[in-house]
Amino acid sequence: MSLEAVLAGPAHAVRDALASLETWGRPGLSVSGAFIVGAGDAPVPVLARAPAWEALTFFAVNASAIVLTETPPAASIRTLLARAADARMKVLVIDDRCLRPLRLDDVIGRPLGDIDWAGIRAKIADKCVLITGGGGSIGAELARRVSTLAPQRLTLLDSSEFNLHRISLELPGATLALADIRDGASMRRWFARERPNIVFHAAALKQVPLVEAFASEGVLTNVCGLRNVAEAAHAVDADVIFVSTDKAVEPSGLMGASKRLGELYCQALDRRWGRRAIPVRLGNVLGSAGLVAPLFERQLAAGGPLTVTDAQVTRFFMSIPQAADALLQAGVAGLAAKHMRGAALAIDMGAALPIVELARDMIRLEGQRPDIDVPIVFTGLRPGEKLHERLMASQEWREPDPAAGVIAAASAPRGLAEMHAIMERLTLLAREGADQVVAAELFAALAPGEKADVRAVAF
Repeated sequence: MSLEAVLAGPAHAVRDALASLETWGRPGLSVSGAFIVGAGDAPVPVLARAPAWEALTFFAVNASAIVLTETPPAASIRTLLARAADARMKVLVIDDRCLRPLRLDDVIGRPLGDIDWAGIRAKIADKCVLITGGGGSIGAELARRVSTLAPQRLTLLDSSEFNLHRISLELPGATLALADIRDGASMRRWFARERPNIVFHAAALKQVPLVEAFASEGVLTNVCGLRNVAEAAHAVDADVIFVSTDKAVEPSGLMGASKRLGELYCQALDRRWGRRAIPVRLGNVLGSAGLVAPLFERQLAAGGPLTVTDAQVTRFFMSIPQAADALLQAGVAGLAAKHMRGAALAIDMGAALPIVELARDMIRLEGQRPDIDVPIVFTGLRPGEKLHERLMASQEWREPDPAAGVIAAASAPRGLAEMHAIMERLTLLAREGADQVVAAELFAALAPGEKADVRAVAF
């Protein structure tokens, strides 16, 4: 299939792109000209020139695609995408001398800044690392990262046979553990066998409407499962990095509430244990199973419309690779901050994005125009959802950042004995399937800590 394209970028990048045209791997592509950003010339017709990326416009160009020969500043990419879609053009990028479509994670998500890979490698190298939910979207990407950091052993624990099989094809050197975190005896057995030094606990039920509908199951996985993992880790003297969510901040739904209780439990453990138990809050992870981006992709493939819950709803977004990098950056920084115990770490993800803008960007990535070529309809907030998420609660206060892009949120301490009693009670109720009582007692259990105004926390 033939594709006529126009190159866009600084003159040197356009010249380099033309010189490597045969390496792009895109038969049938022809280049009809270039948009030059800044000064300089190119060996193809210069169709327009602009002083900066955001000054480029693409109307009256007889081409079906724009090829970005250099990555524009993050603030310019969404502007260029919108203008290209208005001109009915798709946007392609040259990535490692290959041509590919612009992806959603090129457009959405704030770069984490300087990641301390040397410090991360020093902490992971020669250690035994265990990842729960190791076959899931976040756990698998984390496993890929860890596998490059010279661990002594990498163990991937998951209750999904399919997920474990899939990641084993990529990481044949990893040890697999087909096990359910809800089974305490199984956790103790596997941890005693693998004897990890560091545990990344990514296994969870995370779909807000489903956890809202199945409160008992949410508690059995997100609360009882966390406790099983933490106690098994304690028995082998391992540190725990708990993957939490911004939905745990002043939660409106049961999923966020179960994660907030998990944070409080880990914070109590972190103050009492010799080893560490550190919660790390992530935002919405693009491409993670069940989240909104895959839904939009399916709706686009069917010709639309795209469904958004509310025109005002906003979320923090990050890509799966960004989430894995953030977990490593925050987790290792938290482990290194010996003086800082009992804090929840949150990733600084910049400004929250309206989900309707995410939907529009996905339409534009297909070279189509939102609300003209593909409609967007609003369906109303689902049970357990709220309009806006936050990185810190009103009753939390900020401690010094342990690393670039990582926020330390401290809160009034809760006793470990109190946490154990709450979790025991919730587990008993959940095993009986008492969903309504579970929901009421879960939120009631959060209230004392969320409303407290105590600042006497020993870090």
